[in-house]
Amino acid sequence: MIKNARATITASVAALAMLTVGVGTSAAAKAPATFYGVVPQTSLGAKDFERMNSGNVGTLRTILNWGSVDLSSAADDNNWSGFDAIVTEAARNGIEVQPFIFGTPSWVAKGLDGANCSGDECGLYAPKSPAALDAFKAFVGDAVDRYGPNGEFWTENPSVPKDPIQVWQILNEQNSKSFYLPKPDPKSYAKVLAAANEAIDARDPSAEIVLGGMPELAGVGASKAIKGSKYLQKLYKVGGVKDSFDAVAPHPYGATVGKVAEQVELYRKVMKKAHDSNADMFVTEVGAGSAKGGTSLNRGKKGQAKLLKDVYKYFAKQRNKLNVEVVDWFSWQDSTTSICSWCKTSGLLTASGQAKPSYKAFTKLTGGSTAKHKHHRGR
Repeated sequence: MIKNARATITASVAALAMLTVGVGTSAAAKAPATFYGVVPQTSLGAKDFERMNSGNVGTLRTILNWGSVDLSSAADDNNWSGFDAIVTEAARNGIEVQPFIFGTPSWVAKGLDGANCSGDECGLYAPKSPAALDAFKAFVGDAVDRYGPNGEFWTENPSVPKDPIQVWQILNEQNSKSFYLPKPDPKSYAKVLAAANEAIDARDPSAEIVLGGMPELAGVGASKAIKGSKYLQKLYKVGGVKDSFDAVAPHPYGATVGKVAEQVELYRKVMKKAHDSNADMFVTEVGAGSAKGGTSLNRGKKGQAKLLKDVYKYFAKQRNKLNVEVVDWFSWQDSTTSICSWCKTSGLLTASGQAKPSYKAFTKLTGGSTAKHKHHRGR
């Protein structure tokens, strides 16, 4: 599924690729730099971005927290400072920013939708009423107006290398009650998608709209979840939904590359049945911990590195067949607190910033360096 506004662009790129790739060339031809992404679970500073630059990280998937930016129902009160800093450092270090929009403000969840929530819990309640959906649509539009191709951010910051955001992911793990309250609901989510699509297409028809990432398995940080492939199947049954997005985003956590591939094939089967096999795939989370024991996703330091290597090689080989645009490793760095036990050691770096074997495996794939200093690279 590619929306009409994007079909011509996609077809042209595909035709060019066929002309420039000779007969017999491997489908595993070198992936672009943006194929190799990371997801942080800790706050980022300038040194993190320099380290990513050195390691040839191509894409940074990070939250654009609606509630942290859109502070009230008043117009023009958005506080973009936190996200501006991320966009600035990423652009200066040659890294694509891939935001997922998430975190409903309390004034929307409680005030417009009447949710019985408080504090951070309100952020998990997806906008539901027409007024709440309108507020979401307005925020998404404001985000594109700021960071898109004609974004005011670039006009206000001429010294920052212009690298507009043109991939927008809508929510996160909406198939799980851990991230979508009061409960996962494909019909409700389809309305959220439609609102986002209307706002984005009006400003940047060439932008790519990605479904929120969906885990297939329970126990990977999400609770009370509908299996991702089953959720996708239900979502496709909502009338007109294919017009609201361009890419599917599995979170295929598995202890081996075989288990990862098995999950991906489930999504592909659903996509084919829905006559949407041409849709792109963004693997917006995949990973494992470097601790040992307790869960199959704790692989040990060497096991984590091997899984990373195997996973990236699998997706690179299947990149053209599956239309895989990016594979984002969760996570960039270890954390003492995290959403799940194995997540704490899921980083490429330790909590103190030491490179793990997994980071060395990552940089070997990207052609980057494990050094901490920034280096200049072409885009």
